[in-house]
Amino acid sequence: MSRALDKSLKESLRHGDHHSVFLEISNVLIEPSNELLEIELLGKSHVVDAYTSVLRDENAVAIPKLRLVQAFIVAQKLLKQFQADKQRVSSGDISRSTAVILLMDPEHLTAANTRKRLIRDKWREEDLQDRLHLEKHLIDSLLTSRLHRHTKSPTLWNHRRWLMEQYRPHNIEVTAEDGLTRTIMISGERHPRNYYAWCHARYLVNTFILSSSSSQEGISRIIIAAQKWCFAHHNDISGWQFLLFLLDKQPAETSPVFRETLKLAASFKWGNESVWYFLRLVTARGVTNSDKDEFESLRKTLWETASEGSIEKKTLERAEQWLMASP
Repeated sequence: MSRALDKSLKESLRHGDHHSVFLEISNVLIEPSNELLEIELLGKSHVVDAYTSVLRDENAVAIPKLRLVQAFIVAQKLLKQFQADKQRVSSGDISRSTAVILLMDPEHLTAANTRKRLIRDKWREEDLQDRLHLEKHLIDSLLTSRLHRHTKSPTLWNHRRWLMEQYRPHNIEVTAEDGLTRTIMISGERHPRNYYAWCHARYLVNTFILSSSSSQEGISRIIIAAQKWCFAHHNDISGWQFLLFLLDKQPAETSPVFRETLKLAASFKWGNESVWYFLRLVTARGVTNSDKDEFESLRKTLWETASEGSIEKKTLERAEQWLMASP
């Protein structure tokens, strides 16, 4: 969402009860739930009445841009008051305000750091677990909603990483696999080639999955999920790179995944760079002779049927050249 305000929007902001709008929007953001919110911001083409701040259907939430700006004005004032004198603003109000600010601007580092301090202040309180879960719910909702800037926000992904690191020192159970399928893969759909999301996926695997007593089973489940994601988004190189990362952790599962990928590439005539990056790299790392023969047979078949001068034909040519140059 653009942060620029046009003249009509500026005029509208001179009127209305900003504080009630702030409360209504922040109520949605801080509400506990087992389901992540699916938030969308509505532009001027979606006309709502003067009394509507939030449109909601279960976990689907739509907020007009004007209403969000109204809430943001109040949130900014509260944050500035809090910075000047922490006694003037309650922790509840500052939690509300920073949630609204991050919805408006996912790169607002002060808001993210303020939320970290609010959590640290509760380290010795009994409701720390609930506070962590509530924070993760908000951040995951922002990361997976149809908000273009949020899904690839380094500030939000770093905040989530910090949040995950707070669970173990306090012996609070958290399911990293759930974060991979429920947050990262959804965010990867919302924003293709999402570098920050897939980096976070590697962090979760290295920090939580591999260190668990059932790491082998966990990696196997994630490989299945990642393979399914890659087949559904075969043009996204980030997913294939993550799948390679997982197979490095569990090489015994490489051959079945490789064969299944060859099968789908043949069926759907995939000639794009992302798929063949994966196939050629696995082949170069070492596969059985029969798998290598099948790889070359498919590559040659697709190359012969590809249009002359097309990107697919060049990709298949490079796959052969790259493989020949590999040791």
